[in-house]
Amino acid sequence: MQIPSDRPIITLLSDFGSLYPAEMKGAILSRTKDAILVDIAHDIPPQNIRAGAFALMVAARHFPEGTIHLAVVDPGVGTHRLGLVVESGGHLFVGPDNGLLIPAARSLGDPAAWMIDPKLAEGTAPTFHGRDVFAPAVAMLASGAKAESFGPKVEPVDLDFGEARRSGDGIEAEVIYVDGFGNLVLNFWEIPWDRWVVSGRSLARARTYAEAEEDEPLITIGSHEFAEIAVNGGSARDLFDLSPGDRVLLERGNCSE
Repeated sequence: MQIPSDRPIITLLSDFGSLYPAEMKGAILSRTKDAILVDIAHDIPPQNIRAGAFALMVAARHFPEGTIHLAVVDPGVGTHRLGLVVESGGHLFVGPDNGLLIPAARSLGDPAAWMIDPKLAEGTAPTFHGRDVFAPAVAMLASGAKAESFGPKVEPVDLDFGEARRSGDGIEAEVIYVDGFGNLVLNFWEIPWDRWVVSGRSLARARTYAEAEEDEPLITIGSHEFAEIAVNGGSARDLFDLSPGDRVLLERGNCSE
């Protein structure tokens, strides 16, 4: 894959909060000053690979071919886990081999992955490969390096969001992401019934948030194409006390409610 000759677009995603992303940006810009840097998110829940993978997946599809995505949610930093360059659908992804990159890459095409030679980490801080290994690799790609130049081709660690299960007259699902509004994103894609009950509270199926009354919970298909529980003007996370990774039972409600 050949990166376009005009200014390269590089996205960044991490669980680093407000300080450490600037160091990654500095490492990139010190090597390729013309890059356009775009933050996807740096408030991924700490070490939550699945939440990071979801955020990367829903954002990456909106960027043009040739974009390079740097993503770091890396509980195994400094261990024997590999670093990867993944190519798919005209995009490149750089980060740890823990599944973080794969849903996004798979959503764009048929991923191919190459190991980043561990020698690139020699002499670097063992706790900050985002700055010292992955950011320089991204800069090299932005300057025209080929994905296959970093090391041998490998089969990456896989990750998916699982499948919700029918449970009697209901669905048992997993919360895979909680956005800044407190909306609970679930791992299913169709809402078969008009009324639902979660933890004793009734939810109506809605097309938009404003179809519900103020402070009323609802269930809808979000812009990411997954089902989500929301509260019009409020936070479903706070109402139901749920976080990424939690299981939730959604029971079919009475249509007369």
